Formats: sequence, structure tokens, C-alpha cells
Amino acid sequence: MSQPRPRILIADDDQAFRLAMSKALGRLGFPIDEASSGEEAVAALRAGAADVALLDLQLGDLDGLEVLRRAQGSPTRVIVVTGHGTIGAAVEAMRLGAVNFVQKPVDAPALLPLLDDAAAAARDADPTPDAAVLGMAGTSSALEHTRRLIRRAGPTDETVLVTGESGAGKELIARALHQESKRSRGPFIALNCGQAHRDLFDAELFGHVRGAFTGATHDRPGLFREAEGGTLFLDEIGELPPGAQSKLLRVLETHTVRPVGGYREEPVDVRVVAATNRDLGAEVREGRFREDLYFRLNVLSIGVPPLRERREDIEVIARHLLGRISKERNRALALSPEAIDELRRYDWPGNVRELANVLKRAAIFAHADTLSADDIREAIGGSIFGHPEARAAIHPAPPPASSPEPPTDLTLADLEKQHILDTFERMGGNVTHVAQALGIDRRTLQRKLKGFGREIGED
Repeated sequence: MSQPRPRILIADDDQAFRLAMSKALGRLGFPIDEASSGEEAVAALRAGAADVALLDLQLGDLDGLEVLRRAQGSPTRVIVVTGHGTIGAAVEAMRLGAVNFVQKPVDAPALLPLLDDAAAAARDADPTPDAAVLGMAGTSSALEHTRRLIRRAGPTDETVLVTGESGAGKELIARALHQESKRSRGPFIALNCGQAHRDLFDAELFGHVRGAFTGATHDRPGLFREAEGGTLFLDEIGELPPGAQSKLLRVLETHTVRPVGGYREEPVDVRVVAATNRDLGAEVREGRFREDLYFRLNVLSIGVPPLRERREDIEVIARHLLGRISKERNRALALSPEAIDELRRYDWPGNVRELANVLKRAAIFAHADTLSADDIREAIGGSIFGHPEARAAIHPAPPPASSPEPPTDLTLADLEKQHILDTFERMGGNVTHVAQALGIDRRTLQRKLKGFGREIGED
């Protein structure tokens, strides 16, 4: 039995375009929803009724990139369609979760493969409750410990802090907590605090009233109100600005929010799950994160084990990911025993996310349907983490036995400076790579380097 046509959301402020696309795709059997503004598009994406969205970059009240930022966590797959496309916009759209980028004028029949592929990816990514509880595939003791914590913490209503390296699956853990909770039928709303606009952070979280600031042409509920009865996932919580930190603390303590420009506190019933790849305890000691908020978020804590600490799971995860890639590419792909050995030997500093990218890269360039060890090695070499200097910075080798002991009169600040500058030299002064290796954001690194008297060029 063939799959039914996916439901399409056409989000464009050009009425003529919406009408033309609705008629053309409707004749091809697609059910259609429409959104004529950015705010309508955000609401529709968060509702998740459509399988695929055709999203214009120029929507009048909001641009398409802002829509993508606000709708993170939506199950709808987004194809950006615009008459004003640039390479920079395409890259940013993909980084924010879009699956493809096409330019107007658009021929509806030519969109068919893109629509069907995006819908298939959405169906494959739709987790059943059991799959979400399992989190990541595998049988390692480290992963089983994480599963037990999810099962215990999920039914409670306490805040949870999920910690772990980038790419290890922290959002997957948050979704599993949501599905294990009594709120599982409510919304799951996600916000990446590192990607949200700093100047509009309060309005993003707490909402605003009409006229609160320039551009606030109507009331907006904010993410807390949109997550009512469900879970709000705050990823990269360490990036939260100081002002928003104090307001978030008040919301957690009082279970009320006050919209920007508003005068009344409004009650909210939301569970908060936060995640970070930073050492928030160290951030507290450095004065960059509020101690009281840290303790309020860290009522329950779940650590996501990095992939290198559960190598016995790599084969299971890789076969699962390759199965999905095979469906996407309509090609039966397999792993040779030597390829599996190669996967197990690598340290995976980018964790499951890097493993998925390596397998996709290998599938594209492999000449045979069975991936070889050479295919895997070449694909790893194409990863930023595959470069020797990056791997050395992320997982530095132990010093030789003859290395002299460091001076005992150095302060913590001295040691931090020495470590940052050593890493900066090892990685050739590439600020992006150094920041990733050190686990800090670019702005913090640039500020520290400037304080050390180092000139910083463009990456």
C-alpha cells in the first residue's frame, strides 16, 4: 500500500504564490495548509500538523531564518523557498534545521522528490515512546544507567539538567523525559539559547505585549505560554544572558511569567529541562552564571555518556544510522567488518552527530554498496574533528614521563591562560576550532585572547 501524500504548509506573504502553489500541489494530491505571515508560520510549525513546509525567507513581519529559530524542535521538515537566495542565507537556514533550499520561480512537479524525501525523513524521525525512552541505540552499561535515570526522573515534575558533550544526544534525552512524564500529551518546545537573538531573549521566553518595543505590532505569548501543560527544553543554557537568568529563576520559583511591557504576572504550568556542554559549576565560580539558578535547574541531573566511552554501542548505532541513510538514498548500504573496526577505533569527539555525518559522507563517495575501511577513513578525514591538530586539542596526549612538573606558584588564571594560548598555537589560531576544542563560545574566547594581548584575525 502506497504512503499517503504528505501534508504541505505553504508559508509565504505573497498571496499569488500561495494560491498558485496550493492549486498546483493540490492537483497532485497534496493536502495543503497556508500561513501568510511569520507569526502564523511559527505557530503552524510548532503545532506540527504539516509534514513538510515551504518557507519563504521574506515574510514581512519576520524573516524565514527567525521563523526557523523560533520553531526549533518542530517535527515539520522545512524547505526554504525564496526569490532572494544567497549562499549565506542557505547555510544559515540549513544550520537552523532546514532540509533544503530552492529559489523561485518554483516548478511544482520538480518539487515532488524534495517533498517526498522530506516527508519520509519526518516519518522516520518520529519517535515512538519506547524508542524515545531508549534514547540512543546500544547495550552498554553507561547507556543503561542513563536509561534508568530517565525512567526515574521522567514521571516527576522537577527540573532536570542534562549534561554532555556536543552531539551526544542531549535533546533526545529531553524528549525521552517528556514522553516518560505525565505531560507527554502536552507540547514539547525547544529553544537553543546560543542561537536566539540576545536583544529579544526576554520576549522570546516570556512573550510581549503590543507596543512593548519597536516592531511589537501585536501580543505574543512567548515560549513558556506555548509550552503550557508540557515541557520547555532550554538547550545551551549556559548562553542565557544575565538578565534572562534572573527572570528565568523567578519563573521557576513562582510559576508565573510577566510579558515584556506587561504589568500582570500570568500563571504557567511548564516543566523545564535544560542542557549544557559546559561545566556550569565552573561558570558559577567565574561569575558568568547565577548560583541560585544553577541549583534550581540542577534538582535532577543526567549525564549523557560520550560515544568513546561506550564503544560497544558504535556498531549498533552505525547500522541504525546507515539504515536510515539507505532509505533516504534508495540504496542498500552495508558496513564491512573492517569498516566497523575503523569506526570503533576512532574517538568520535563530535559524538553521534559526527558519526551520522561521517556515514553520510562515506555513503556519497563510496563506489560500492558495502562501505570499506578506506571509505570510513576518508570520510573521517573530511570532518573538522578528523584533523590531527583538532583531535590533539580535544583529547590531548599525556605528557612524556620526562616532562618537568609545572611551577607550583601559578594561579588558576595563569594556568587557564597557558592552556588557552597553547591550544591557540596548536590549532593555528583558528578561533572557531579553538573555541570548540575548549568548550567555550567564540565571544568568550575572543575576549580572553584580547585580554592576553593576542591579535585575532578572521577564520
